Amino acid sequence: MKFDLFYPVRPFTVIQPFGTNGEFYQKNGINIKGHNGLDLLATHGQPIRASHDGTAYPGVDAKEGYGVVVRTNEEFWYKDRWVYFKSIYWHLLSNIPVKMGQKVKAGDIIGYADNTGFSFGDHLHFGLKPQYPGEGETVWWNYEDANGYLGAIDPTPYFNKYYGDQAQFVLATLTSILELLKKVVFLLTKKNEFKAYLS
Repeated sequence: MKFDLFYPVRPFTVIQPFGTNGEFYQKNGINIKGHNGLDLLATHGQPIRASHDGTAYPGVDAKEGYGVVVRTNEEFWYKDRWVYFKSIYWHLLSNIPVKMGQKVKAGDIIGYADNTGFSFGDHLHFGLKPQYPGEGETVWWNYEDANGYLGAIDPTPYFNKYYGDQAQFVLATLTSILELLKKVVFLLTKKNEFKAYLS
């Protein structure tokens, strides 16, 4: 199964790409090679939507402010093993509408844009990490832990070019097309069986 992401904000405008400004972060006590996510344009209070189905974990961090993590409930193949993906949404308003452990669907509103934490204006920091479970339910390991970005990878190649507010329509349409294809295959199979019976 292929893992993909819906855009969490509309419009989707990157104001700081992945991997940039390493010197700035190191000067401010953050030991990373460069920016470990995408900073996306967002106005104050703008709805932030889940980029994929999963389980939500809201939280607060001194540097990142208020945020939400959404971890996939299914595994996906990444490089040489099965992993879960964790998407990260930081600098949100404190009135986060999802609860710890709540199941969410792609496109659900999980927060509202703000400027909380170490930030210089309203925006969304969006990150992505492939992970696998350790011992116990609360221990997770980052697959890319030694990559210099705290285990984060560039999410850009995973976006499917649809917005979160379109997610349920897109997924329902794809499901309908798949069901139609299954019926066509079934009818063609029956037609071939009938031909074989007549010959």
